[in-house]
Amino acid sequence: MNLRGWRAAGAALLAGALAALAMPPLYWLPLAVVGIVVFVWLWETAPGPRSALLRGWAWGIGHFAVGSYWILEAFSVPPADYQFLGLPIVAGLSVILGFFPGLAAGVARWAALRWPGLAGRYRRLILLAITWTVAEWLRGHVFTGYPWNPLGHVWAFAAPLVQSAALFGVYGLGAFTFLVLAAPTAGWRASLAALALVGLAGSAGVAVMAPAGEGQPGPMVRIVQPNVPQSEKWRPETQARQLSKLIEMSRRDGFERLAAVIWPETAPSFIIEPGSPALQVMATAVPPGGYLLTGAARGTGQRQDGVWNSLLVIDRAGAIVAHYDKVHLVPLGEYIPFHKQLAPVSGFIGRGSFEVGEQRATLGFPGLPSFSPVICYEVIFPAAVTGPGERPRWLLNVTNDAWFGLSSGPYQHLVSARLRAVEEGLPMIRAANTGVSAVIDAYGRTLASLDMMQEGTIDHRLPPARQATPYSLWGDGVLLGVLVLLGGGLLVGGVSNSRRRL
Repeated sequence: MNLRGWRAAGAALLAGALAALAMPPLYWLPLAVVGIVVFVWLWETAPGPRSALLRGWAWGIGHFAVGSYWILEAFSVPPADYQFLGLPIVAGLSVILGFFPGLAAGVARWAALRWPGLAGRYRRLILLAITWTVAEWLRGHVFTGYPWNPLGHVWAFAAPLVQSAALFGVYGLGAFTFLVLAAPTAGWRASLAALALVGLAGSAGVAVMAPAGEGQPGPMVRIVQPNVPQSEKWRPETQARQLSKLIEMSRRDGFERLAAVIWPETAPSFIIEPGSPALQVMATAVPPGGYLLTGAARGTGQRQDGVWNSLLVIDRAGAIVAHYDKVHLVPLGEYIPFHKQLAPVSGFIGRGSFEVGEQRATLGFPGLPSFSPVICYEVIFPAAVTGPGERPRWLLNVTNDAWFGLSSGPYQHLVSARLRAVEEGLPMIRAANTGVSAVIDAYGRTLASLDMMQEGTIDHRLPPARQATPYSLWGDGVLLGVLVLLGGGLLVGGVSNSRRRL
């Protein structure tokens, strides 16, 4: 693998693209092995840190270009056609995200050249796993973060293989995933050890997972998936028809036994304000003694206050008894930074901006166990899905993935929701406009679902929660412990050997 110049960059670009095919929904895991092995080989033969960084950057560009292609779909949704912007934006995003694998490679190469003992057959993999994990964590936090498709997601095809996320989160899972996928570069013994580790992780996962359905279930809820095309959703002439459809689906057989009806993100295609006549109409979708939980654009009635992307809790009298305003908005998608302060420019580019919510919330009501709502994009952020105070009993994710058609995006989004359930040890109820709506238990298993572009409802009892997991208690503090453990083993062996040679 002694490539130089554009040949090395081309190999890196191709390897990163191949590795992306191991992500949901394809899960072509052997291609992840190929992609990571080539990443390590190119790192080993890089003359210096700068060369390693550039090769890792090229790898990341290929990886994120393939992994993020689904964003193109959003630029061709009628009636607004901005298809010409799609390719430049996806390419630009890939260049930005690709820097993080490049950073991991560059820093690791610098450390290996400074301390030659770290470049041994096994230690180099530990070193790269550490820098990879730190870079992946930074990707999830820098400039509001974008932790889409972390490496640990390659195991999501088998729930037992992701149970370790309850211990150290998806970033910690990614550290060990890197070691497993890169093992062939250290020889056949390391490869066998990696296979044994996967088998051990799977067996441990099976051992800790309670049988599906075991435990005391909660009350019955109904998820409504209306399957409204994004091209029709905000047309004024379709508003009344869409609301009637949501109500009709909510009131189907079994309505009286429900504790809650759940609608997806911005289900009503208009702004909901206090005293709005629409609330009395929406109240007909509230089951007796229960609640309607709906995503909605929320206003205060005062235009200068703005509009929030919210989750509303509505009772049978048509009152909004609680609300949660989305805290983590999509930059440039849901808001323009400083859109109010940049007048008069804000009058042009800021008209579609939502306001930022104050804080995450945990909500609880008689007859309905306490829950923490997460709206769409928020569910991709580890350790950031519950509100302050007492631990909730379940998580509610409302979303609208209609922007992305039948691409891989909605399925990758679903996997993020499943991993949050594992990390927190809490079941997740997911209501999506066009899919995938799902009932996910506290082990990340999908108990019931409606696939993409299907119209329908899911009636299901709330699955039970687990005991608080280590990750739910300490968050990325557990990840820090993993990195310290890996770093300790690396330094004890690597630096001491280097000193002896000197």
